Amino acid sequence: MIIDITEKPTSHCWVVRMDALEVSFNSLSEAQVFVGQLKARIEAPHVWPIPPGSAAFTRLMPDHRTAYPKDEQARADLVE
Repeated sequence: MIIDITEKPTSHCWVVRMDALEVSFNSLSEAQVFVGQLKARIEAPHVWPIPPGSAAFTRLMPDHRTAYPKDEQARADLVE
């Protein structure tokens, strides 16, 4: 996403452009605070959503595909 701050001389405001979206601010400092918060949110770690009943994604692996002895079982779990 391209984020840019420019001044609009005709309306005496500052415009933050985020690709095709434009948001106007009364001062440069307001625009900078907005951009700072936006960038912090974009760069923050995000967790993949886990659907309800994620246990449905846990299943036993077939014995012939593991290095475990026949009496032991291996499980493949959804990684968060």
